[in-house]
Amino acid sequence: MLKDKFSRTIKYLRISLTEACNLHCFYCRSVRDKTSTSCQSYLTPDETLQIAGAFSELGVSHVRLSGGEPLLRKNVCHLVKGISHLSGIKDISLTTNGILLERFALLLKNAGLHRLNISLDSLLPDKFKKITNGGDLKKVLKGVDSALEFGLTPIKINMVVMRGVNDDELIPMIKFCMKKRLILRLIEFMPIGNSASEMKEKHIPTNEIREKVAKHFSLERTTFRGPGPAWYEYVKEDGLLIGFISAVSQHFCKTCNRVRLMASGKLHLCLGHENQVDLAAVVRSPGNSVEDLKEHIKSVVWDKPAVHRFDKNGSTANKRVMSGIGG
Repeated sequence: MLKDKFSRTIKYLRISLTEACNLHCFYCRSVRDKTSTSCQSYLTPDETLQIAGAFSELGVSHVRLSGGEPLLRKNVCHLVKGISHLSGIKDISLTTNGILLERFALLLKNAGLHRLNISLDSLLPDKFKKITNGGDLKKVLKGVDSALEFGLTPIKINMVVMRGVNDDELIPMIKFCMKKRLILRLIEFMPIGNSASEMKEKHIPTNEIREKVAKHFSLERTTFRGPGPAWYEYVKEDGLLIGFISAVSQHFCKTCNRVRLMASGKLHLCLGHENQVDLAAVVRSPGNSVEDLKEHIKSVVWDKPAVHRFDKNGSTANKRVMSGIGG
């Protein structure tokens, strides 16, 4: 079992397959920011599977593939299949922007993927294009339908709620998810890669987001919990599940159960800190065994920080852009 010094059990590994993305959402990476790790430095598929295997042997049961946009990684289905064969892995999911999903949905299902999270911040084509710097909403919606057709369910829609940007679309998004039988997750805008002024301008605390929803629908707390940080309520009129992720206003650090493996092979222990540990160097060092890798993982996870360091005023100990730390 993998534990840190605060007695938190780590059961969830996020694996970033690439820092590249075919969209450029302003809150994930600014248009001005062109920095990224060269794909030549990425973990190979075998190295990724070796590290994922070590985590599974240490008790990790949930793996989420992310990016950048993970469907840009040419061997994504090979990696899904490999992870699905690891002993102890009970759940494999993937977070995507949906642009390429229509092409990949059946391939992912056949490779062993269980379910999807789809990032979708607007249902208005022009607004979607503005948020994503050129994205085509029609492609995402076709991707959603393909994922439903091939049974990559439950599908969760991730909506980052931003004041003055898309907070007027909360109710249309709920109705869309009701119609499609999707789970909706409403996520606070976070101070990662964003300026303090942007944070103060756009951040809406979860309580306020919930109040906006409750003016239109009757909400009731549910015992449903996924492997991640969201807490859920359901809409009484429909049964729709709505998850709230309040990383800033009501942080969930005491129950954090995850770490992030970057495409470069660096292990990121906390979203609100910049410190990373290079697992690629351990894997690539001659003479190191799987047991050596597992011991190294245990030692670094032990020092996972107690709490993140960002707040609603835009303060953060992590100056990296979101796409550079696994989305």
